[in-house]
Amino acid sequence: MRKRFILAGFILAVIAGCSTKTGQSYHFVKAIGQKGSGPAEFREPIGMAIDREGFLYVSDAGNHRIQKFSKNGGFIKAWGKKGSAKGELNRPMHVNFAPDGNLYVAEYLNDRVQVFDRVGNFIRFIGLKPNEGSYFDAPGGAAVDSKGFVYVADFYHHKIQKFDPAGEFLTSLGKPGRIWPGNLHYPTDVEISIDGTLLVADAYNNRIQKMTPDGISLARWGGLLGLGIPGTGKGYFKVATGIAQDDGGDIYVADFDNHRVQKLSPKGDVTAILKGQGSGALKYPTDVAVDHEGNVWIVDFGNNRIVLYAKDK
Repeated sequence: MRKRFILAGFILAVIAGCSTKTGQSYHFVKAIGQKGSGPAEFREPIGMAIDREGFLYVSDAGNHRIQKFSKNGGFIKAWGKKGSAKGELNRPMHVNFAPDGNLYVAEYLNDRVQVFDRVGNFIRFIGLKPNEGSYFDAPGGAAVDSKGFVYVADFYHHKIQKFDPAGEFLTSLGKPGRIWPGNLHYPTDVEISIDGTLLVADAYNNRIQKMTPDGISLARWGGLLGLGIPGTGKGYFKVATGIAQDDGGDIYVADFDNHRVQKLSPKGDVTAILKGQGSGALKYPTDVAVDHEGNVWIVDFGNNRIVLYAKDK
């Protein structure tokens, strides 16, 4: 009988993810922004990327623009306004840099990806069909691999759409569904891992999936066995909206409804949880980016700001 109780307790602990101990800790450094439409103010910021020189780029979704900041968080410039013409934006979501240094911006309400240089000059669109319409239904994020292939998280189609370096549509990766490997449920972001695989924020499956460039699922992280069962414990997610990877291969996940960011090892083990308290507390984070010094920048959607965390020494 005693063995049964021990086994039952172990199973409940695994399912609940009750352990919150981690090997690393971070502290809140500062916050940038508040609700508004002026410089360094935000209305529902969604995504963030850091270029090779350390400049920060934030998709200010409610203001339909991109804002650029110095590596210390000082405002530099903003571009974009609501519309559908070149250079105009409609609900920009996650942003990402290609190896050539251009910025890829997924536009949720324009059903396209728009490409800019680092000062905001329009370069091209991705995803618009030759005659009329789009390959997307509310794209959430885009990433470009070392060969120039473009991968887009297509929210309502529950797929990753793949394009060649010229922007021509190639194929769809994944399929709509729950639980099983390769199934996606409202994906919101995609990143190219340092090993060339894809890291997909399978948001409403409450997990992260690692895939080959051909769409074969290699690993899944999120709850028991990566099944995507939502939870509040370590290694569990409640809507995994944004994803980033640092220079060492560690993975950072914006855990939206848990108001935190979880840091995972390349094998998927949780090594830190960034949640904050007081003025540094997170509220519905949507994205995360890590600079070359290991500082963690978080899009704090619910507080209309971005925040900086540094590792404790």
